[in-house]
Amino acid sequence: MIDNERKGNYRNYKILCNDKDANNLPAIIKNIPALITPDIPMLRKKLNKYYSESGFFFSSLVSKDSIISKSAEIGEGTIIQSGVYVSAESIIGNFVKLNVKCNIMHDSIIGSYSTIAPNAVVLGKVKIGELCYIGSNATILPNIRICDNVIIGAGAIVNKDIDKSGTYAGVPVKQIK
Repeated sequence: MIDNERKGNYRNYKILCNDKDANNLPAIIKNIPALITPDIPMLRKKLNKYYSESGFFFSSLVSKDSIISKSAEIGEGTIIQSGVYVSAESIIGNFVKLNVKCNIMHDSIIGSYSTIAPNAVVLGKVKIGELCYIGSNATILPNIRICDNVIIGAGAIVNKDIDKSGTYAGVPVKQIK
C-alpha cells in the first residue's frame, strides 16, 4: 500500500512508501496490479498519470456482492463496491468508482474517472461525461446527458441535460457554482 498520510500498517496492509518515493520501489512491486482508490475524480486521473509513468499497471476490482450484467463493459482500473448493480449494455469507463449500492441502469455510459456515490441511481440511457462526481442518493432521470467535469450534489434530481461544467444541486437540479 502507498499512502501519503499513514506509516507502518493500515488494516493489516503494510504501507510501503508515499507517492514521492514510489519511483524507488523495486520492479517486482510494480509488476503487481495496482488500484487507485480516492473518490475525487481529478485526483484519480492525476495518480493514474503519475503511476503509469512510474511503470505501474492497473487492475479493476469488482465486489463479489455486486451484480454486473454480462453485456456490460467495465474499463481498466475501475472499482465496483458491494451492492452495486450495473444493468445490460452499460459502459463503465476507465478508473471509474462505483460506490456502495449505486445503480447504473440499461444502456448508460459512465465516463472515465467519474465517481458514482453510495445509493445514487443512474436510470436508462444516461450519458455521464469524464471526471464527474454524482453525489449520494442523487437520481439521474432517463435519457439525460451530463458533460465532463460536473458535480451533482447529494439527493439531487437531474431532470434535464447538463452541458456546462460546474456544481449542481437541488430538486430539480440547478447550477450553484
